Amino acid sequence: MYTVKDVYEAMDIIAPFKNLDKGDNSTLVVGDYGDKVTKVLITLDITVDAVEEAKANGAELIVSHHPVIYYPLYKLSDKSPACLALKYGVACICSHSPLDMADGGINDILYDMFKEPFGLSEEKEVLEVIHSDGRGYGMVCDMGREFTPAELAKTAKEILGCTAVRYTNGRNIKRLAFCSGGGGKNIEPAVKMGADALITGDVKHDQLITAKNAGVTIVDCGHYHTETVAVPYLKKRLEKILPDIDFIIAESNTDPACYII
Repeated sequence: MYTVKDVYEAMDIIAPFKNLDKGDNSTLVVGDYGDKVTKVLITLDITVDAVEEAKANGAELIVSHHPVIYYPLYKLSDKSPACLALKYGVACICSHSPLDMADGGINDILYDMFKEPFGLSEEKEVLEVIHSDGRGYGMVCDMGREFTPAELAKTAKEILGCTAVRYTNGRNIKRLAFCSGGGGKNIEPAVKMGADALITGDVKHDQLITAKNAGVTIVDCGHYHTETVAVPYLKKRLEKILPDIDFIIAESNTDPACYII
């Protein structure tokens, strides 16, 4: 019989919780370590739909990237996914910053996806260093050939399966920075590291202006599309460590945004 603790320890192998960034909430957020587990739902976000799906599928545990509780809860209601999960007896393990910074984690997955299409070099630098061992968010790499901003945006859209992307026009691109999630704040460090472009998500207006003023390209592929790549990765890794548990990807794990093109 497996327990939540077994899955937690497997996640600690995949993305060690010791690499938690300050202020993050990556841990067992809902439930108890001793709870029995036979089926696990894997998703980017623990939404109400995800909790309902876990209950309908008989999953005793949800593993996610984004914390089910990130900001303080001042009211308890089953409209809150965390409260609903507790009501249904569904535990929740969340690995946010540890999975971002893990060897083989989200930014390594992006590197592998971008490597051939962009001709990325084997030599790579960490974009935003967080820990004393050099671990952090994002990467900067030289590219095998020049890309125009439009070519870069189009290729990124195809690789990540985005419905739409936003980008700024800058100089031709020989050196690329990328960061999963909301990495728009890293435009200035990317420029200082010689990057001609940054691929990320959730880019704010002032960050687009910063990129434009610097003459570099910023490609906004959205938070969801730059991070959902972690879901099948987690399924594969967890199945290898705990082959007797049934790991399933949530059907509710979809882009929360709708688009008019």
